[in-house]
Amino acid sequence: MDLSQQARDVLDVLRRSHRRPGARLMIEHLRGRVATTDPVITEAVRELIEVGYLTAPDAETIELTAEGYDAIQRAHLDERREP
Repeated sequence: MDLSQQARDVLDVLRRSHRRPGARLMIEHLRGRVATTDPVITEAVRELIEVGYLTAPDAETIELTAEGYDAIQRAHLDERREP
């Protein structure tokens, strides 16, 4: 699945700090970790929700789904395999 760079950045934050399905992250934390504006973060989160990688239990929290966790792991393995 092709994701925007901003969506990949959000997944990378989750990969580095929240390594389990069901892990929750406050949007405020993303604002400090992803170098972009709030509307871009919102769009990236929306993109990840649409593909099933995240859910949003409330307006200020995102939660990593099992599918999102698998995508993070696959991307991490692919990075390690590249020469």
